[in-house]
Amino acid sequence: MKIRHVLIGATLLAGTALAATLTTSPPRSAAPAIAVVPGNSDAAQAPTAAPMAGNASFTPMLASAVERMPRDADSSNQAAWWIPLAVYGGASYFAFDAPDTTTPTQHYVKIGKRDAAGNWTFGILKNADGTTWGPIADDPGHDAPTIAIDGDGYIHVWADMHNNDWRYFRSAAPGDISDMRQSTDMPGNGSFTYPVAKTAPNGDVWLFIRNNAKVGELYHWTNSTNIWVKTAVFASSTGAVVYPDDMVFESSGAIDIAWEWAYNMPRALRHYGSFLRYKPSTNSWSYIDGTTATIPVSLTSDPKLFFLPLQTGEVFTAPDTAQGLQSIKIALDPSSDRPTIAYRYRPTDNSGDYNFDVWRVRWNGSAWIDREKIYTASNDVPAGLGLTRSATLVRLYFATLGGGMQRATKTGTTPWTITALAPGKAIQRVNVTPLNATTDIIYGGAPTDVDANTGSVYWQSVAD
Repeated sequence: MKIRHVLIGATLLAGTALAATLTTSPPRSAAPAIAVVPGNSDAAQAPTAAPMAGNASFTPMLASAVERMPRDADSSNQAAWWIPLAVYGGASYFAFDAPDTTTPTQHYVKIGKRDAAGNWTFGILKNADGTTWGPIADDPGHDAPTIAIDGDGYIHVWADMHNNDWRYFRSAAPGDISDMRQSTDMPGNGSFTYPVAKTAPNGDVWLFIRNNAKVGELYHWTNSTNIWVKTAVFASSTGAVVYPDDMVFESSGAIDIAWEWAYNMPRALRHYGSFLRYKPSTNSWSYIDGTTATIPVSLTSDPKLFFLPLQTGEVFTAPDTAQGLQSIKIALDPSSDRPTIAYRYRPTDNSGDYNFDVWRVRWNGSAWIDREKIYTASNDVPAGLGLTRSATLVRLYFATLGGGMQRATKTGTTPWTITALAPGKAIQRVNVTPLNATTDIIYGGAPTDVDANTGSVYWQSVAD
């Protein structure tokens, strides 16, 4: 039987807690200590810091109470690449797989909208004729939905695409989740997986997706004309498969894109962390240093493509249990548009499915520098990262098994600080979107915290 929970969460910044976080230098060899809450109460819990040896200082942070979205999520609602969160007009939009209560191995796709006052409303994806779309067979890690909202407020969703043709939905009116119908407006056809969509400052929507279990493609929704076009096939390599991760927008309008490569066929383990820049104004592609890149780029392109080439002992053709990469996020320094990249990396072969350390590296204008390990895994770091930053503060989000949602922060003069944001919540998947320069909105997925087939999604706001 599926268990329903009662929401006792707080509205935006209501019940805000002043968290004291202890600061020390990495690396860390153990997960942060967590104040466990008995049962599955959604009562507000203040973020707690991990006790650390050595000299420590206290840093203030404002974090809202952790709020459980008042609907169950399906156990399939989990991924590392997906973008299930959008923020528009002060409201948070959560895309999620919802349980099929009659068949546990299936799900529907719903959208939850939380307005600025903390009120939730919900809608379900529909066929073009207005009937409910689904149910769809569960496929954890592949079929999670991605959401973006264009400059006019129309909601765009891609759902349940694991080597499928387009499964694209758009709202009938701005901000309206009650009528999300399937659309045929995406150009062409194919076998698509891993839609990563972001909204540019001018209101256009861009989509990075894998096609034919191999190549990386870029699509563009022009907000002024309401038309989708295919921009390019920009990544393709013999004997390698593209895994989309993230996109961000520079102040110039250029798009920074990051992805990984798997050997020969779709795999859980990836390699060759890659970064490429596209300038829509000139329809041109370049490497991180500004030199021209000829697309599609491949593993034989200029090594400038890779922010993370193969590391010592890493073998591209090794099995999925070996040393390698999984998950990438990008954030830009707003004062310079220089990227910071967070990623998960397994340092040794056969050390566990979750034995991925958390790292950060940044571009200083001429080189990738300050490659730092933020958290040393003990086979306890599931897929999924969040990364945002201001001119003075880097904010990196991840989850640990048993520890839940974590936040690591660093300034130019202080070491990394790790804080447990949601004590007692079994959050394993994290997605983060900035509300503004100082406040992040967090989507925390706990895919099986109700039972083996049913989980939760948590909303939280964190401000500095």
